[in-house]
Amino acid sequence: MTEPALPHALAWARHGHGVFPLHYPVKHNDQVACSCGRLCGKHAAKHPYAVRGFAPHGCLDATLNPRLIERWFGLCLPNANLGVSTENLVVVDVDPRDGGDESLRALEREHGELLPTWRALTGGGEHIIFAAADGVEIYNVVANQMTDPPLGPGIDVRARGGYIVGVPSRHMSGGVYAWSVDHHPHDTPLAIAPDWLVEKLTARGPATNPDGGSAEPIPSDKWARLTRQPIEEYRDAAAASIAGHFFRHSCDYELVLGMLHAWNTTWCKPPLDHDELKDVVDRIALREANRIRAQLNRGE
Repeated sequence: MTEPALPHALAWARHGHGVFPLHYPVKHNDQVACSCGRLCGKHAAKHPYAVRGFAPHGCLDATLNPRLIERWFGLCLPNANLGVSTENLVVVDVDPRDGGDESLRALEREHGELLPTWRALTGGGEHIIFAAADGVEIYNVVANQMTDPPLGPGIDVRARGGYIVGVPSRHMSGGVYAWSVDHHPHDTPLAIAPDWLVEKLTARGPATNPDGGSAEPIPSDKWARLTRQPIEEYRDAAAASIAGHFFRHSCDYELVLGMLHAWNTTWCKPPLDHDELKDVVDRIALREANRIRAQLNRGE
């Protein structure tokens, strides 16, 4: 019997971090499949449960309301995996399969051992969870979609506009997400992201903006990764990067939305829901409009 998600969801909400339901593994004909019923690849049992009005906008539907949480995870979807909004967090997502453990060791050699904070074991890697510092805007990082990821290969970041799969969610492999024994929330306080980490994640070169969009032309190798191969993880971040690039080059809103829908259908595995994709485009369009407005106000 797997541990229920409900008490963990309520605990996250008490700490001020919204939660929402994700799809989960199910057995079908002696095989394990994602509860969405589709071939989801690496995204299986990790994407928002958007059926019948549950979290149709993904992490944008994350809630702190204990009654709604009890309805979702206690009554309607007791088997759902747990999605945790990282709007007020900075989560360092280490994947050893892509060299994340080596990158983490290199960072600690340069900056010293990371502060004690919450850590969760994932499907082969770990989530190192920090509280976001007040007044600092950190956004999601998808290392394999970047030529020079800020924390090195194999280390993604989930922060503003993102989410993580929380303990005690289940893997397609049959394992579960679990708290690290030495970094359990019962025994370890949630640390604020260290200054050096914040600096690395807020120092922006000429090629990127806060949402992953591009101020300069996106390098051809990044375009190839974004538009010529299936996108199974962090599809929202990939969509934001493409939308940001187009808006920075004065493309019309409807044209951007149409192109993103075609890209989403062809390359996202599984495709983002229509409303979720539109939310991404709307968010990037608003940020670009605010950027232009600020420039005009400064007389640039």
